Amino acid sequence: MEVVYSDSEERKPGKLYRSPSDFFGVISSATHVTVEGDYPKIVEAYRKAGIKVEADSDSAEADPLKMKVDDLKAWLTTKGIEFDASAKKEELQALVPKE
Repeated sequence: MEVVYSDSEERKPGKLYRSPSDFFGVISSATHVTVEGDYPKIVEAYRKAGIKVEADSDSAEADPLKMKVDDLKAWLTTKGIEFDASAKKEELQALVPKE
């Protein structure tokens, strides 16, 4: 099932729509998730659950060293890099592979 988190009124058949403000946790039956807008906690939750996510915020800032903490955590998660959930920004940035 495809799940879309959006504040838009536009709806397409065959998809389950949810308001981002109503996010209470991962929908386990989701096979693909689209997040419209900047909601890094939703993105991170689904990526941690191993569910494919497309997010507007993916293209917002490409350089992980310039990302906000929530975005950086989501980025690290997508790269399969483990980190302590309570890590500070500098500690997270140290985990970014050097190119």
